[in-house]
Amino acid sequence: MATSLLHDTILDRFPGNNINRHREVILVTGASGFIGGELVRQLEAAGYCIVSASRRSVSSASPSVSLPDANAPESAFEALLDGVDHVVHLAAIHHAKRAVSNDEYYLANCVLTAKLAKAAHKRINGKFVFTSSIRAQCGSVFDGVLRESDPPQPTEFYGQTKLAAEAEIAAGMPRRNYTILRPVLVYGPNATGNLGKLMRLAALPILLPLKSLPGKRSLLDRGALCAAILHSFKEPKTDGETFIVADRRPVTLGEMVAAMRRGMGRRELLFAVPAALLDFAATLTGQGERRKRLGRDLVASSAKLEATGWQPVEDPVRQIEHLCRSSRPIIPASLNARA
Repeated sequence: MATSLLHDTILDRFPGNNINRHREVILVTGASGFIGGELVRQLEAAGYCIVSASRRSVSSASPSVSLPDANAPESAFEALLDGVDHVVHLAAIHHAKRAVSNDEYYLANCVLTAKLAKAAHKRINGKFVFTSSIRAQCGSVFDGVLRESDPPQPTEFYGQTKLAAEAEIAAGMPRRNYTILRPVLVYGPNATGNLGKLMRLAALPILLPLKSLPGKRSLLDRGALCAAILHSFKEPKTDGETFIVADRRPVTLGEMVAAMRRGMGRRELLFAVPAALLDFAATLTGQGERRKRLGRDLVASSAKLEATGWQPVEDPVRQIEHLCRSSRPIIPASLNARA
């Protein structure tokens, strides 16, 4: 479909919206999520027209559509891409707050992705960018520095569905007009999940025995991930490739909490505890496996993506401190409050 006809189609689909026929159109799935909201902002600032596809309402001036579910026919996904130049696929089931069956994970993370990729192969002339996960390549810990050349060994079904989705994209898009990104744990304002819980814990004025925990983790700034997605549209060297996305250096749990508390204007209030005592306490409280994970590393290298011109955050500790200074959290009544 010619570019002029593409944008005529978009204008017909969304009359009254501020769509410029001379600007490229990007469909973003999962646009209402933690990453999606920031991505839409960055893409709009870069001059793209955005169509948001989500199951929830999107706080954006951009036109929005409902994302078909995994059981929808392939024709529904092809219709979704009428008038679209590029696709960013963020939508997925992550670590949900409710019990999620393996079938639900597979349908949402693999089957839906496969149908969207096949539709993109037929309908778009631009790029398909898929945000996978570092869990497609490894479990919660890894010995050494993880690189794309390491054989994928996901240990959870979530990671297995993401890896399967990657394979579906590669098989369904033989023109290789796709990029697959494997981000590590993403942080940013209003983070949810484990990082949100950790930030609420850091907000409490209590001593924490985290200073001596040795485990190092690679993290990823949300803005830097969005910049990597934008970079993938512009850089041909990313075509048909898979990239780990991470900040430049890893951090310990103690460094993270200390940075959060400094950003909140609090004292660090961290102390060291002998490893044997931590092991004993963890065993008594049924947290032995979690204690083992906290003592081990998950360090990943984004050197391959950096070689294409993308720039990571150099110092995540400083970045976390800055984020907490500009967006201090409300202390919850209970640490078990929902993120």
